[in-house]
Amino acid sequence: MIYPGNQHQTLATFPDHATRIITAVAPSKTFNIPGLNLSALIIPDQSIRNAIMQVFNNLHVSASNPFSITAFEAAYREGEGWLEELLIYLRDTRDCVETFLAQHFPEIRVIKAEGTYLLWLDCRAWNRTDAQLKHFFIQQAGIGMSPGTLFGEEGSGFMRLNIGAPRQTVLSVMQNIKQALQNKRPDHFG
Repeated sequence: MIYPGNQHQTLATFPDHATRIITAVAPSKTFNIPGLNLSALIIPDQSIRNAIMQVFNNLHVSASNPFSITAFEAAYREGEGWLEELLIYLRDTRDCVETFLAQHFPEIRVIKAEGTYLLWLDCRAWNRTDAQLKHFFIQQAGIGMSPGTLFGEEGSGFMRLNIGAPRQTVLSVMQNIKQALQNKRPDHFG
């Protein structure tokens, strides 16, 4: 899920070891069909592919049900137009969040996302503990964001915001933050 104007280069496009790279793909997040529980491995080297197939066979891991396979194929063959529109929508929603935060609380910096529907909010300027940030956003603003520390110590002071929703819902979330801040300034976090 890469926004227009950005590029992702997979390891398999590097020529030196391309035949030894295994690429895993799944339509679950990109095409919003996680319930299918289906992914695929792209294995250029026949001997590696045979070895992995042998492991799968020994573990009795099969392909998936016919509905999952059909949806998988349809997503990758016919879903490009839908995905292009989704990425533009998400990019524009990201930009709305950045503008809102810059106007109302510039001390919260948004790490500029090049893709996906998850934004990292840098709240370190508030000088609050991760527990205080989590309490503020979840308990006071009513927003179920993930603390950055779920992803390691380097995430301290960050919160992760999901913008994979209608833009009006995301802007409503921004209003919740604004209202919570008006009720309780960050220097009075609980």
